[in-house]
Amino acid sequence: MSEELTPPLNQRRVAIGGLDTFLYEAGTGKPVLLLHGASIAVDAWLTWFRCFPPLAKSRRVISYDQPCFGRTAIPADGGYLDREKRADHAQAVLDYLNLSDVTLIGHSEGGFIATRLAIQNPGRVKKLIIVTSGGTSPRLNDARDAAWMAASAETYDYAGRSVDEDTYVRSEGHLRTKQDTAFETILRQNFRHASESGSTDCLLRQAASSSGNAGYENYTAVQERLIFPFLPRLTCPTLLVWAGSDATVPVARGLALADLIPNSEMHIFPRAGHWVMHEEAVGFNRLLDSWI
Repeated sequence: MSEELTPPLNQRRVAIGGLDTFLYEAGTGKPVLLLHGASIAVDAWLTWFRCFPPLAKSRRVISYDQPCFGRTAIPADGGYLDREKRADHAQAVLDYLNLSDVTLIGHSEGGFIATRLAIQNPGRVKKLIIVTSGGTSPRLNDARDAAWMAASAETYDYAGRSVDEDTYVRSEGHLRTKQDTAFETILRQNFRHASESGSTDCLLRQAASSSGNAGYENYTAVQERLIFPFLPRLTCPTLLVWAGSDATVPVARGLALADLIPNSEMHIFPRAGHWVMHEEAVGFNRLLDSWI
């Protein structure tokens, strides 16, 4: 296995919030907690493997597989934990590790979790970075919403995309336009593990309750209830890192989110898709390093 694909040596399983939780850690210094998003075969390592080495040169970098993802346990009842419940588990992680003066970085639905933690822990969170996150952004309340909802319905068509490994890999947006052997290798490993562990079935059951655009009509209700009312009191510096070519979270939604957050700034990678940390890895890591 190449050095790029080798996870940090410090890996461990700990009981957090009643669930066997798998953590990665590297480096020393001020803590940085990385939070991944939600989809079949997504976990902490697939999301952040290109970020760990540069960030860990001068910091303590931590990430973990969220419940129902990667190598962290699925609840005993087999139920899927939505982003609100995964934010509660993230709070338990923060407390277990006793993190303070921490920078939070969240991608996709991980952005919701990071923002929720920042709101709930104003004395402990030093900085917040939200990366192309539809699970945190507002709807636009005009005809543009139909476009991102349709794109999301296609991207997160778990039943249609997960019929077999090759179909899933070929339909991954990042791999449709770019060859990325390292990403594909981890994605394939994760797909097999998710199938064997029951993680895929967990997401399929969750997705079965909605279909097409209908599943996204109320998608922003969670952030409207738990994020937006509290943003005016968010005091930590916040960076929004956005992908200019992600149809599921268009730049307009990121700008609308930035308008709601005091002391925020936004950086757009115009040619990147949803996996901006891989598609613009050098610039992404340079931006994070300098901004943190």
